[in-house]
Amino acid sequence: MTEERWLDEAAGPIVPAYLLTRGRTVPASEAIDLIAVIITAGGLTPPRGLDPEHLIILQKCTQPTRLVDVAAELNLPIGVVRVLVGDLHAQQLVQVELPPPAPDAKVLLEVISGLKAL
Repeated sequence: MTEERWLDEAAGPIVPAYLLTRGRTVPASEAIDLIAVIITAGGLTPPRGLDPEHLIILQKCTQPTRLVDVAAELNLPIGVVRVLVGDLHAQQLVQVELPPPAPDAKVLLEVISGLKAL
């Protein structure tokens, strides 16, 4: 796929980011964590009518990829990528694996104490 012109060196973005999401700021599916892992659902042919950004995300996520990495590779704001990935997740075109919950603060303090004792 050839690289499309998203930026004009003098003017900045040709297409404002909010137009890519049609002004939406909330994902169609559940909230997606920054470090959630996105992977294209195997064996599915993308339906017609997807925007180019959706197709690029599907191509980039054939291997497990974190949401922040997708945003960085597309050079788009994280909020925009969250909405786009949410669209794909709602259509069951991608899987979203949420990160494990953070450990309890008490456990972290015990680990720190154990490390200091070494």
